[in-house]
Amino acid sequence: MSSNNIETYEIIPQETPYVIRNCSKCKRNTEFYCSEKFRVNANQKTVDIWLIYSCIHCEGTWNYPILSRINVNKIDSVLHQKFMNNDKETIWFYAFQINKLRKHCHQVNTNIRYEIRKESLDQKSKQVTIKICCKYDFGLRIDKLLAEIFNISRSKVIKLAQEGMLLLHPDINLKNKLIDDLQITVMSGW
Repeated sequence: MSSNNIETYEIIPQETPYVIRNCSKCKRNTEFYCSEKFRVNANQKTVDIWLIYSCIHCEGTWNYPILSRINVNKIDSVLHQKFMNNDKETIWFYAFQINKLRKHCHQVNTNIRYEIRKESLDQKSKQVTIKICCKYDFGLRIDKLLAEIFNISRSKVIKLAQEGMLLLHPDINLKNKLIDDLQITVMSGW
């Protein structure tokens, strides 16, 4: 790969996924957004921690359970401080726990806005290796991202892969969800 031109694309979500669940105030299923605040409740030596979600239509809230009835001594002191300070990176870590969220909600809307940042290392070569960095999993498919990067249709991306012009490492299907540190070698000539 050293003879390749390496382009790094960082996928940066602009928001957290919305959840769909019943709102006790609206009396219907509706979307809730992450308020980016934790609720920490200590009762003697045990602690409960929730991530607070707010209804998009009213002032209703839902508390997504993070930790329940845990002895305060069993929580890492640095992590506990992050909960107390509403650390954004920690909040986003839990807000993107899609499979855990789905257990508590009717649906998780992962169709969110994101930004693509490109960094190129200019070298002359016949091949280009694209490295994808994606810190948060929100269900973005590889073929959709490549279609956006190359400004072509998804069917054209799939055709290029079938012709051996796109090689994925690890070798996974283009219709899979994006994984962090995915590398795609783009062969010259297309």
